[in-house]
Amino acid sequence: VAATGGLSLAFTPSAGRTWRTGLTSICIALAANLAVLAVALLAGAEMVAAQTSIGVFFVSVYTVVPLLVATLVLLPLRRWGARAWRVLVTTGLAIGFVSSPAPFTVSAEDPTRVALVAMHVITGVVWFLVVRRAVARAEG
Repeated sequence: VAATGGLSLAFTPSAGRTWRTGLTSICIALAANLAVLAVALLAGAEMVAAQTSIGVFFVSVYTVVPLLVATLVLLPLRRWGARAWRVLVTTGLAIGFVSSPAPFTVSAEDPTRVALVAMHVITGVVWFLVVRRAVARAEG
């Protein structure tokens, strides 16, 4: 452990496991965010922010791209062990919460803002839970 800077190398998931973890988080977060969109639309929310219509394509891109980038960051972190993954998973959760007030900085009706805040939080929480579970499973 001393030769690795204090990091445990017992946790070294394969590239395949890393991709599965990332893609699982993407699928779950996308399904949840699309469900939020559907509920918001059924409840009568305009789903327009800063003169941009927020639909399936918008929600899909803004859910998939950040989580895909995070998954790409997970890949090289495999060699530094579980601690590196825990740092990244906590960072992702923090980004989800810190970015959640962003919808209140653009012109939109309140139901739209609430739906967008929920999507930010959901994305961060899903990332956190899926990756943390992968670490816990790998560590036994």
